[in-house]
Amino acid sequence: MSIIFPQKVTRPHSQIFNGILLFISILIVIGVNLLNAKYNAVINRTLIFLLLVLTLKCIGNKLFRNILAAILLVPAAADVTLQLYALNNFNSEFSYGFALSVLNTTPSEAGSMLGLYWRECFIFLVLAALFIYIANTGRWPISYRLRWVPAIILCLTVAGFFTQAYLHQLRKSNVESMTQRVVQATPYSTAKVFMQALEDNAVIADIGNNIPDYRISLSDTGIENYVLIIGESERTANMGIYGYKRDTTPELEKQKQQLLLFRNAIAAAPVTIMAVPLAMTADTVTARDPLKYGDNIINIANKAGYDTYWYSRQGKGGAHNNVIAGIAMNANQHEWVEKGYDEALLPLLSEALKKPGKKLIVLHLYGSHEPACERFPADQSVLSGGSKADDCYDNSVRYTDTLMGNVFRALENTRSSVMYFSDHGLVRDPNRAVVYSHGGVNPPKEALSIPMFIWYGDLVDSKFKVTGDYNTPWSADDVNVLAELWLGIHRQGEPVNTVKSWLAGYDKKVPVLDTTGKNYDWRNIR
Repeated sequence: MSIIFPQKVTRPHSQIFNGILLFISILIVIGVNLLNAKYNAVINRTLIFLLLVLTLKCIGNKLFRNILAAILLVPAAADVTLQLYALNNFNSEFSYGFALSVLNTTPSEAGSMLGLYWRECFIFLVLAALFIYIANTGRWPISYRLRWVPAIILCLTVAGFFTQAYLHQLRKSNVESMTQRVVQATPYSTAKVFMQALEDNAVIADIGNNIPDYRISLSDTGIENYVLIIGESERTANMGIYGYKRDTTPELEKQKQQLLLFRNAIAAAPVTIMAVPLAMTADTVTARDPLKYGDNIINIANKAGYDTYWYSRQGKGGAHNNVIAGIAMNANQHEWVEKGYDEALLPLLSEALKKPGKKLIVLHLYGSHEPACERFPADQSVLSGGSKADDCYDNSVRYTDTLMGNVFRALENTRSSVMYFSDHGLVRDPNRAVVYSHGGVNPPKEALSIPMFIWYGDLVDSKFKVTGDYNTPWSADDVNVLAELWLGIHRQGEPVNTVKSWLAGYDKKVPVLDTTGKNYDWRNIR
C-alpha cells in the first residue's frame, strides 16, 4: 500500500495550535523521562517518539494512519503513565517489582486497582488521545517528495540501537538481552521490565519442571545441619586469613583448626548471575546448557530427603538474579530479606536449626558488593586510616567475618558444618572513580580469586572431618559436585568418593568465562 497521498491543507491558526500540542507532547515525554533516566536515554526516547509522530503524519490514508497510531503511540502513552504512577505513588521509577505485580494480578484485582488509581487511568486516556491527535493534524512535516524520510531515519536509528546493543554484548556483557537494551532506549522503556519479568517466570518454571529423576545413595557424614553460605564480591587479597596485612578475618582465624581452607579457589565467572548458577548446578563452563539448571544442589538435596531452606539478601528477580531465584524457589522454605544487613538472615537460620532432622540451609549474602560502605552498620566500621574505598571494603569483609563468627556460635553445640564460597572477586584499581569493581571482558585473576572453606563443628566425629590447607587450583564450577559429597550423596553409576578422596584426585585445567561468554584458561590470565 502506498503511503504517499495528496497534500494536507490547514489554516494558519490551527497550524499554531497543532504545533503547540506537538511541542507539549514532546515536553511531556522529556519531562517524565528526566525524572528517572539518564540524559542520553531521555534524548533517545524523545528522538524515537518524534520520529514516530513525523512518520505517522506523513501517511495520508486516515484508516492506516490511525491503526498505526494506536499500535505505536498508545503504548507510548502507557509508558509515560506507568512512570508517573510509580513516581506519584511510590516515589520511585517503574521497576521490576511493579511489572511482576501487574503480570501476577488476577482480573478481579485488576478491576479493583483500576478503580483505586482512576487518576492514572484518566491520564493514560488523555495522553493516548493527545498523541493520536497530533499524528492526525497539522501540515506535512516535510515536502511531498521527501515524505519517506522520517520513516527511513526512524528505521536507521532503531537499527543503530540494535547494532550498539549487539556490540555491547560482544565487548562487555551478554547478561541482558539485546532486545531489552534497545527497548530501554525507546518511548516504551517500561516494557523492558515486563519482558524481564516474563523471562524470569519462564526460567523459574523451567527449573522447577526439569528436575532429573535422580538415582542416588547416601552415606553417613556425621553431620545433621549443613549451612551453605554464598558470599558476594569478596577478595582473598583483602582477607587476613589469606595473608592480608589488615585484621579483617579474626573469627575465621580463631577457627583455623576447624577449617578446610582452599588457598587457590577460582570463580567460574566474574559476575553473580553467571558464577552462582555454574557453582550450584550441573551446568559447566566448558559445556554451557541452561537445561542443566534443574540439576542443582537444592533439587538433589530434596531427593535425598533433606529439609531445604534458602534465605537471601540478594534480589529475587531481573536478568542478574532470575536463574538463582529459580533454584532457590525449589527449596522447601525460601525467603528474600530486602531490608537491613546480612545479619538479618541470622534469625531465619536460628528458626531453621530448631527443626528436627537433616537439613540444608543456604544463606545468600550481600557481602562486599559495591558500594561496600552500605554493606555494614555504622558500629561495624572498625578499620580506618586508609583510603575511603579501602576502609569501606575492608570493613565489609570484616563484617562478613563477624557474621561467620555468629554462625559458628549458633552451630557450636550441634553436629553441623558450614561450606562458604564467594561468587566472585573484584578488581581493585585506585585510579578509577569506583576503586573496587566487577571484572568484565578478559577479567584479571583478582576478579576471580575467591575465598572458599568448609568448617566442621566440634561435635562432628573427627573421622568425618577434612581440615588444613588445600593448595590445588580448584574451580567453583565444581561446588555442586563437592557439595553432594559433603552432603553424603552419591549418584548411581559414578565412583563413590568422599570429600577427602575426591579432592585428593582433583587435577584438571580450570576454565573461566568472561561476561561475553568467552572461555579462558586460568593459567593464561594475567
